[in-house]
Amino acid sequence: MHVSVIGSGYVGATLTGCLAALGHEVTAIDIDESVVASIEAGEPPMAEPGLDSLYAENADRISATTDYAAVRDTGCSFITVQTPAREDGSIDPSVVLAAAESLGEALAQKETFHTVAVKSTVIPGMVEEEVVPRIEQAAGPEGETFATAVNPEFQAQGSAVDDFMHPDKVVLGTDDDRALDALRAVYAPLPDEPPVVETGRREAAMMKYANNVFLAAKVSLINELGNICKEYGVDSYEVAEAMGLDDRIGAQFLRSGVGWGGSCLTGDQRLLIRTADKTELITFEQFHERFVDGETVRDVTVLSHDGDGFEFKPVTGATKRQYTGPLHTIETSMSKSVTVTHDHPMLVASDGGTAVVEAQNLTEGDRLPTLDSMPANPVGQFDLIEFVADAARFDNERVYLKPNFELETVKDELRDVLEAYNRNHSYDRVHEFIRNNYIPLDVFLEFESSLPLTRAAVSLYTTRGGGQTYVPGIIDADESFWRFIGYYLSEGHIHDDSSGHGSTPRRRLFISFHPSDEPELVADVETYFEDIGIRYRTDTQETSTQIEVSSRVFAAFIESLGCGTGSYSAAVPDIAHDETATHKRALLAGLFRGDGHINYTNHSNAVVYDYGSVSEELIQGMQFLLHSLGIVPSYKQSESEKSTQPAHFLRVSSKAQIAALTELFQPEEQAKIENRLEQYEREIAPIGYTDGGTLSVNVNEISTQQTETEVYSIEVADNSTFVTTDGLVVHNCFPKDTDALRAAARDRDYEPELLDAVVGVNETQPRRLLELLDRHVDVAGERVAVLGLAFKPDTDDIRGSRAKPVIAGLQERGAEVAAYDPSDASETMARAYPDVEYTDSASGALDGAVGALVVTDWPAFGALDGEFDAMARQVVVDGRRIIEARKGMTYEGLTW
Repeated sequence: MHVSVIGSGYVGATLTGCLAALGHEVTAIDIDESVVASIEAGEPPMAEPGLDSLYAENADRISATTDYAAVRDTGCSFITVQTPAREDGSIDPSVVLAAAESLGEALAQKETFHTVAVKSTVIPGMVEEEVVPRIEQAAGPEGETFATAVNPEFQAQGSAVDDFMHPDKVVLGTDDDRALDALRAVYAPLPDEPPVVETGRREAAMMKYANNVFLAAKVSLINELGNICKEYGVDSYEVAEAMGLDDRIGAQFLRSGVGWGGSCLTGDQRLLIRTADKTELITFEQFHERFVDGETVRDVTVLSHDGDGFEFKPVTGATKRQYTGPLHTIETSMSKSVTVTHDHPMLVASDGGTAVVEAQNLTEGDRLPTLDSMPANPVGQFDLIEFVADAARFDNERVYLKPNFELETVKDELRDVLEAYNRNHSYDRVHEFIRNNYIPLDVFLEFESSLPLTRAAVSLYTTRGGGQTYVPGIIDADESFWRFIGYYLSEGHIHDDSSGHGSTPRRRLFISFHPSDEPELVADVETYFEDIGIRYRTDTQETSTQIEVSSRVFAAFIESLGCGTGSYSAAVPDIAHDETATHKRALLAGLFRGDGHINYTNHSNAVVYDYGSVSEELIQGMQFLLHSLGIVPSYKQSESEKSTQPAHFLRVSSKAQIAALTELFQPEEQAKIENRLEQYEREIAPIGYTDGGTLSVNVNEISTQQTETEVYSIEVADNSTFVTTDGLVVHNCFPKDTDALRAAARDRDYEPELLDAVVGVNETQPRRLLELLDRHVDVAGERVAVLGLAFKPDTDDIRGSRAKPVIAGLQERGAEVAAYDPSDASETMARAYPDVEYTDSASGALDGAVGALVVTDWPAFGALDGEFDAMARQVVVDGRRIIEARKGMTYEGLTW
């Protein structure tokens, strides 16, 4: 028979090779030209034991194309494209439906009957309700020229060829006799005459889920029993061996170990991310554009909640997809909101911790946890020499450095260092440097290591001839600096002045205050400039007092921090989120003193702090700063009839929060605030705490809107949570087949409590592996080997790999990770964890390691022996019972 296979991933590529081996002519159809080229060259597009030889031996029966028209030359088409997981674990059928639509368009021009077999994972009813209508759009009604069937695959990666050729069953789900006959003919050449289950389409779809979920439950149950065995010093493998002798239980999948391995929000929702370079507050859309390449996420962490506090955790997965359905906008007390898909798992604060509740099941009065602290990683100081040298806008030959001493005092040393440089010029340039007491930036950079001056001892300027503004080469990021940044964000702007005679426009930075009411603020800014040696000019007019600094360097530096150039573009610098609480308070002090408002209400003794801006970026940044200090502000947006864009407002209220921020203001205002606080008639707490101390806010209203839009998802290591818009904390997603069935169950208002427990047990296993290592060695600063990266032997696939949370956990502990896998999995893992050392052998990973974690049960690991002698300490934690303990080794089995 001539058949076509649509999609050439693991399922499709294996099906193509195996059907050809059974004697069928196979045409593979895939939209990826590189996949087609690989198949046409006689090579499978992915690694799978035995598949290379099948393609080589049956090359004359295998062809490939990107053109769906090829299906017209075949009698049966298998749809094998992927069904990626949505944020709650439910499947996203968009790829299957797109394939069905293209298939229908091709079949519209075919005159003979055609069988369509769906091998892609689908929930019961999806073929009849969604796939068939897509085919019918062009091909006409089902039953006339085509019929569909559900033909699930039960193959495991690493043994897929053998699983296909020697299956325990073949499931054919269809109510059309012609389709059934065609599929019988396809599978008739199988050598062992396996049992054939002929059933309906819905039943066939459920059989795939039932198989995988039951196996997942079995694995999780033996893992749970194994964990208990470990605590009592019992060998769980001996226990499992005895259990397996019971025919009612069976011996398969009773090997306990490290287990088996998103959430969707709209693109305008925000994340606080940290890379090796900096911390940034960005939208999901920006995150996907910058950090996601196909299925690969570049090295990036997001702010996450672990139940006790907040930390940055690696992003292990990210998706973007088109979504049609209900979006829930959840509005809380303090006017916070977040928009998610209806089945997004939300975190709800409860007694003693948090619980996971889908967005559609939230009710008014539920409490959502919010950000209340943040790990600090302060910058310390800014190197403006490095900034200018790297900035394309500056010509290093035309930027000059003025030392804070006379070069005359080091002229002999200067001449020695620049002797060769000086000979390349027609006049004595060094004499010019000494006489005018400067050195060009390009010369400084070339000879810096030998020059008798340091970066901290120079200032930069860009014009010569008098009246220059000198800017320090090094600026300390201290309280005064951050308070100045607050003043700039609230009252400052940068102006480009092209009125001069030079070819380069002047850049002037202005900060404006009230002409008479804010002398303390004027003096504060003037003192800062005087302390760091920047020349300024203060000018008081009828409407304002302006402080002006004319400097291309200083203006460019402030702009490079991300502060913006005026009120509409103002934003909290991303780097500020890494600062200490003291520095964050200094920044907020400048903001609130500059443009904030203290509202002493007339009807009571209450005090509230208000801040308004036309920049949403600024207000969002201020919210995160306040949340990181344990302050929960309220937020609102308003737009007047005459405004061109809305204004955004923050408000801080309640006695405790007002008192906590009193120090932001001038002494006179502090005294007035404190006097009001002493007269408070009652304390109103706008925020709440769980027993565990997590800050939370009430759900006030949930609005739902049917829409079609792109939604975004991330998966976060270990904690499975992240902080998003307005400082709210949400949950991310779970593993695929089990979670798809959990989601499907909830879609029918059934709570799958056992399946929830299955997932929970599975997620604890990598953590237990690390905890066992902790019992024997402190890995901080030490080398630790990870053996096995693929999620199972004989494959290079790392999707669902337990090595991911293991590596993340080791890195959190400060370990230097060395990893080895016999397959090509290292290449894929390196894109997610580039700072891991990937070795060419197990011995290379073990060399000098104080510990080794065995994650994948590759047979080659069972043969390791003398390789362990190269370890600094022979501490081995075996997650798969593949290593044989030896004399001199500290050996821990995960559950034995």
